[in-house]
Amino acid sequence: MNSTGGENLVVSQQPPSWKSQGSQKFNCSFQNSVEYPQKGHVNTSANPSSSEDDLEISEGTILGDHHMVESFLGEGGFGVVTRCRNTKNNQIVAIKVNKSDPEILQQAKHEIFILEQLQRLDPDRCNIVEWNGYFLDGERICLNFELLDQSLWDYIGGWNNQGLPIRELRPILHQIANALFHLGSVGIVHADLKPANIMVVNRHESPIKVKLIDFGLVMLGIPYDEAIDMWALGLVAVELATGVPLYPGEDDYDVLKFIIETQGQLPDHLLERGPENGQPLFVRLIKQMLALDANQRITPSEVLKHPFFNTVKLIDFGLACPASAVSPGYRVGTVGYCAPEVMLGIPYDEAIDMWALGL
Repeated sequence: MNSTGGENLVVSQQPPSWKSQGSQKFNCSFQNSVEYPQKGHVNTSANPSSSEDDLEISEGTILGDHHMVESFLGEGGFGVVTRCRNTKNNQIVAIKVNKSDPEILQQAKHEIFILEQLQRLDPDRCNIVEWNGYFLDGERICLNFELLDQSLWDYIGGWNNQGLPIRELRPILHQIANALFHLGSVGIVHADLKPANIMVVNRHESPIKVKLIDFGLVMLGIPYDEAIDMWALGLVAVELATGVPLYPGEDDYDVLKFIIETQGQLPDHLLERGPENGQPLFVRLIKQMLALDANQRITPSEVLKHPFFNTVKLIDFGLACPASAVSPGYRVGTVGYCAPEVMLGIPYDEAIDMWALGL
């Protein structure tokens, strides 16, 4: 890691506490499909939260000492994500530029703290985005990530939102569960699992490889566990199979209404996509991910051992990731992917990621 101008960024060794009101979801989806009103230029000052922090970046802007902006991949309340070329070695990377607003700076420091913990994991074998440190551009924190192809949300859209065949979604689901398993091995709950935060490495490869991104809302050392991630995983699984979200509510009330209407029987007809093998096991897996009782919800390690994945030899695809891959209180989640215990204020764990993966 490095910083410009000889300055050092102090990252707290304890995750910061966040206020439930006013906290903002920071989207770090490195997508190529975002369109901007002014080509080659982004001004996020129109965002009310950034009225005193006009983040103006154009193509050709040099971030830090040697990262030249080539294009824009995404933007949100945090700032922008840019495609940059390192002028020293010509490497193409994704740079997440955070605004200098104090709250956003604190959020960025929290994300750096989490990313430092994740450096104990092999990013390729554990299906998480590779982080290459940070640098400062003036008062702004810039996070350096490997450049990935497109979000899983965009990839699903490329299938005309008709859902993926079982043979296509099986390795994707296995890789996401693998990522959650290894996050859990270092005590981390992602807490915002959804298709926009899962990236396709190369859409032209078969089977495709995916990686988990956006650790801005990650929880560490607080009384929530993997159950909230498992809920989200279940929702992701449904969306992969059907092409549409299972619970498309605009707020918690809408989502809870959908859950009450669909639980405890999952609408199996949404998952029927032809005579492929594995559908009964797939439906059973999703039901285990979407168990209303977090204590009864399947865990990432159990997902990896589930019969659904035993019907094909995933290791032949180079997608299996053994445990040896580990190298020598605030509002979480996005509406539509939150586990019921999150919306109801019940203590929870990594099962929320499992719920989202089911979706």
